[in-house]
Amino acid sequence: MLETVKIHVVAADEGEAIDVLGLPMMVKCDGSHLPLFLAEHELPPGAGTPAHIHDHDDEMFYMLAGELTLEGREGETRIGPGACAQFPRGSFHGFRNDGPETARFLVICNPGRQALEMFRHFDRASRASGTALAPQEVGAICDQYGVRFG
Repeated sequence: MLETVKIHVVAADEGEAIDVLGLPMMVKCDGSHLPLFLAEHELPPGAGTPAHIHDHDDEMFYMLAGELTLEGREGETRIGPGACAQFPRGSFHGFRNDGPETARFLVICNPGRQALEMFRHFDRASRASGTALAPQEVGAICDQYGVRFG
């Protein structure tokens, strides 16, 4: 007997729009249909995230446009369109856009529940305050979701 499983499609102009510390993220998979998190993220020139560790999620970036400089314990690496960077949970990593154009990339996390809820928390907290979150606020939110800076 063949099972019928419904295919779930999120159109190009659909998804959950989240403001992650002033940067747009469009969530395409929130874990409700597949056990992972997937979002398209944009990072303008000069923006980035300090080096950190995820305790609960494996993370991966797939580059669509622009370039990112990745930071890890072994140094820095620059990646561009078509590159895939993999950060197993527990790995120390950070990233920034040193290039002249906005970087666009897919963020994929497995299982991703902690990452998604952290991004949603940033969005809610920023909207509630009406201003950019202070570093200590960002750190406190990250702590709740198993993300440590170091």
